[in-house]
Amino acid sequence: MQIEEINYNDECYPKRLKNIDDPPKKLYVLGNKNILNYKGIAIVGSRDCTDKGKEIAKIFGANLANAGFSIISGMAKGIDAEAHMGALEVNGNTIAVLGCGVDYVYPQQNIELYNEILEKGGVIVSEYPSKVEPTSEYFRKRNRIVSGLSLGILVVEAEYRSGTSITVGYAKVQGRDIFCIPNAIDNNKGIGTNILIQKGANLVIEPKEIIEKYMDFKPKQLSIIDILENKKNKLKSVKKEYRKIYECLQNGELGINEISIQTGLCIAEIYQKLVMMELEGIIEFKQNKYWLVA
Repeated sequence: MQIEEINYNDECYPKRLKNIDDPPKKLYVLGNKNILNYKGIAIVGSRDCTDKGKEIAKIFGANLANAGFSIISGMAKGIDAEAHMGALEVNGNTIAVLGCGVDYVYPQQNIELYNEILEKGGVIVSEYPSKVEPTSEYFRKRNRIVSGLSLGILVVEAEYRSGTSITVGYAKVQGRDIFCIPNAIDNNKGIGTNILIQKGANLVIEPKEIIEKYMDFKPKQLSIIDILENKKNKLKSVKKEYRKIYECLQNGELGINEISIQTGLCIAEIYQKLVMMELEGIIEFKQNKYWLVA
């Protein structure tokens, strides 16, 4: 997959981004650049978030993507990653904005997420050229792009002082809607969201509150149970002899040894099944890893 350059005057340059202060003169993209102009919602929050925060980010990401919104975030660990994954779980669109070159995966622990975004038709975008490493300044600056691409931003969990507050600051200047999930008063990870609500941000507790602001129809809301049920239904449609391998690949790409460990099958048997699965278009083999195609 080739890195593409989009200049400010190019027709495909994101229209919403043109209207912010200090728009990037050039964007570097990997993946489906067309979705940069789709309607999108940014989902942001703490890297060091709670398990409940992760669950909420994934539920909102899935529901908003299911309703046709692109989910925009920064691919950081925590809330960002969960929001992207929620969109991917329902085969929705997602945009990851990096504070480094698009070919530099940061954090490295999100390499599987990075690859899945590209495999499933999402896009990785940055204002920095190839091989540029991340810095704290670059991360702060990329937040204006996260909010600039969006119609509004949703803050799931944010501490009193955090990078999320920088994104919120950009969103206010850019005239974007700001939505916040209320948090328990003893949750230090979410005190920042409560303060934002006090200062006038929109309190939301269900995805439909955001969806209905921008859309006339009301799609079915998905819970974590719905998302898991979708996975189960896909598994049921797969031939019985492939199911062990298919099930472990639903959580991300794996090498042959990892598949053997997770399934308990011998290498020879796995190779035989993988060859058939690849011929039938169920999986692909890239960079010594096996991927689900569908």
